[in-house]
Amino acid sequence: MTMDQKHLDRIKLLSARFRELHGLRVALTGACIALGSGGYLISPLIGAPQPTNNGAIAAMLASFVPVFVLMPRLNRYYAENFGRQVWKPSKYLPLLLVPFWIVFFYLNAKYPEIPAGTPTLVIVALASIAVAIRDWPWRAYYLGVTAAVAIGFAVTASGGGPLAPNLTVGMLFILVGVSFVPVGVLDHLLLVKLMKESRAPAELNASRWP
Repeated sequence: MTMDQKHLDRIKLLSARFRELHGLRVALTGACIALGSGGYLISPLIGAPQPTNNGAIAAMLASFVPVFVLMPRLNRYYAENFGRQVWKPSKYLPLLLVPFWIVFFYLNAKYPEIPAGTPTLVIVALASIAVAIRDWPWRAYYLGVTAAVAIGFAVTASGGGPLAPNLTVGMLFILVGVSFVPVGVLDHLLLVKLMKESRAPAELNASRWP
């Protein structure tokens, strides 16, 4: 592949993934999930009841409160420093996600023997692998999310590990959150690099003509 083709491919990546590369939003979300889930798991140290998988889900949802509060500031930061891009959400995406979730809820209700945390593991693994393959090799680091969650599942009772079964979902949420932080930072750095490269030809031409 020639240098010109590589440059063109990176410009295409910037155009197609511009909003996805606002990685500080992902890092913020991951940090809040990790802190919220981690705080819930250690809450028995201050006299709270023992954690449960359902409680871990509630703690994860509660961790989105600071995300909603802080996200507008990050949106303004990206708009002011990197510009805006018109975005039209796909009207078909919800139609694809609804059957997906129905299947998992049905399986969990119908077959209680399915290990806790399995839906979380499957969803995160498939999503992160899909991103890594789609944008290979530039965003191959998304495979780290899959690895982190798979390791977390393996060390809990649901995956045959030593940790108690009531910690499975909480542990998975912590690892998802922690892994999102470096992934988000790397997305942000990739955005900065791609923006710099896209502006380089225009700056070079401008320097040639007073």
